[in-house]
Amino acid sequence: MKLQLDDPPPNPYLSTDDQLRLELAQEAGSNLARRLTRGGRDLRDGPIRIEFIRRKSEQDAVPPMMAMLGSGGGRGGEVRLKMYLSLLWASPGGKHGTEFVATDWARLLGLPRYSTNGKRRVYEALSWLAAHRFIDKHERRGLPSTVVILHESGTGATYSKPSSQTAKGGEPKYRRLQSAWWTNAWLAALSGRALAFWLVLMDESNNGTKADAVWLSESQTSKKYAISPYLRQRAMRELRHFALITTRRQFTREAFGVTSSRTRISLHLDALDQSPIARLD
Repeated sequence: MKLQLDDPPPNPYLSTDDQLRLELAQEAGSNLARRLTRGGRDLRDGPIRIEFIRRKSEQDAVPPMMAMLGSGGGRGGEVRLKMYLSLLWASPGGKHGTEFVATDWARLLGLPRYSTNGKRRVYEALSWLAAHRFIDKHERRGLPSTVVILHESGTGATYSKPSSQTAKGGEPKYRRLQSAWWTNAWLAALSGRALAFWLVLMDESNNGTKADAVWLSESQTSKKYAISPYLRQRAMRELRHFALITTRRQFTREAFGVTSSRTRISLHLDALDQSPIARLD
């Protein structure tokens, strides 16, 4: 069957089969948000230290974000990254811990078959995070396990709020992941590579506060964030599809007729206010 001119193009990232999965993720995110705002607390965005996102220098090993995701951004790495960021968002208390029910987290992450295969993938992600010293996990007989987040560096150091280490009036040492990634099911809808590149853009744009478009070349992305051109290209294509960014390539003439190009990336944070479920229509 051929598409008519007025038919929308097929969605390469989401199908109508994803609707229930995303609805469950949005419901789980909204429930968790209500729990986090008990007692009149404001709902916060997820704080992530800059050292998690980028290399300290070009000579350093890959930053923790890419060590967690993996160079190819595969499914195992995707669940690890989404799980850890969700724990950071969900653990605002003094002990920075949270109860752990695997099926609930599998719903939040939008994993298919959340009560069986999805639960198993969450357990695998948590085992990796514990082995690499991003969390401590404590089993309790007959009760949900508790998870205590550790420092984003993966050194096993005790976690503390990033804001507590920023001098008054000084440059913040962290970026923020918007709560809408959970409450509107963006975390469930987008891939791990798209999520990682969004954090890169949060870093480059100072949490989206810079008025100008972000200038970011492939070589900069590789040197600063250890993200390959292939992963970058796929992530940008996905973010463009969901209208979270627009891009424009600009060519510059250098000496002796050499031409180089850079991509200008404009962020659209207001697009997060609408759930990606709307893109299923």
